[in-house]
Amino acid sequence: MEQYLLFKLGDEYFGIIIELIENIERLTPFTRVPKAASYIKGVMNLRGEIIPVIDIKERLDLGSYLKTEDTRVLIINWKNDFKVGFLVDEVFDVINISKDSIEQVSKDKDEFKWTIAKYNHILVNLLNVEDILFDKIQEV
Repeated sequence: MEQYLLFKLGDEYFGIIIELIENIERLTPFTRVPKAASYIKGVMNLRGEIIPVIDIKERLDLGSYLKTEDTRVLIINWKNDFKVGFLVDEVFDVINISKDSIEQVSKDKDEFKWTIAKYNHILVNLLNVEDILFDKIQEV
């Protein structure tokens, strides 16, 4: 069994392995960064630390985030090297997913690996954080 944080982007459920989540924050103002990719919404000051904020909904080509009371920023601690915030529409709970309920579906546009898990009566897209953070360099 592995633990994932369950959240929503639009009408779809997603999960990120819990070990990467440092904390969950309410949406606070962030500062736009000139010439950054459109899915990088800016940076936020979190207790004196500057954290880049990524709209993963836009990064996954699922639209763009809409600010609501439920919007949250997942603070991801990537390999104790740097922190980044992921904008999500709504956070639910930590769930346990057994390895036998996980299926590798495919790659989308040679960029993202899609892994799906069955949890109760819903399908959960399990995100590979590395795919979101880093553009893949295509070999010619």
